[in-house]
Amino acid sequence: MRRDSAAQSALLRLRHLVATEFAPGDRLPPEKELAEALEVSRTTVREALVVLAAEDIVTRQWGAGTFVSEPPKVASLNMSSIESYRDRVGSGGRTVTLLDASCELVPPPALAAAALQLDAGAKAWHVRRVFAVDGEPSALMDEIVPAQLFGRPIDPSAMLRIETSLYELLNRHTPGAAAHASTELEAVCVHGADARALALDDGAPALQATQTTFARRGEPVAHGVSLQRTDLVRMRITR
Repeated sequence: MRRDSAAQSALLRLRHLVATEFAPGDRLPPEKELAEALEVSRTTVREALVVLAAEDIVTRQWGAGTFVSEPPKVASLNMSSIESYRDRVGSGGRTVTLLDASCELVPPPALAAAALQLDAGAKAWHVRRVFAVDGEPSALMDEIVPAQLFGRPIDPSAMLRIETSLYELLNRHTPGAAAHASTELEAVCVHGADARALALDDGAPALQATQTTFARRGEPVAHGVSLQRTDLVRMRITR
């Protein structure tokens, strides 16, 4: 396993351990014990703790140790790796649910057709989902997936359940289909049906993310636009 993959795996497991085995204010075991429990080096554990501290999941106190932080009032959406919205927000101890979902085969919007390099007249799957965090509508996601990927039809109906993310769907269809993503962020005002879906007033501010997902060889495999409520979820990019 590549080192970066091992480090990412250790980070995910440590984040899960903190969320499930410890309460706010608890002191974490020493780095040596954590390294043994995760079967990684102390250096890898130290790097993971630095990331968790940057995410406000833990607080490091010189000479005293590392402690689990109090949960923030606003959920954190970490953008440092390809993960589902469910996992990104849920890793911070929040409850993520799927309020509404639909899927239909349609002519794609011009922006998505260009991003996905689709032929004129080609149809694509439009998956529209509304997520909630702790019961409050938090994100509206419109994702476009080609009707065929790598010469085979794809069925996105599994995304109508919260258990299946876009990335999981793509990688089940073809291993490595979701290798990396390019995202552009923009502050916008939401109107009409989008505002109602997010329980916002017409014209309220939101964060818009326009993302294209690519396979290992650079082939575009999905294009999406999401709207995030900034009063419920804070986006964080850790480098």
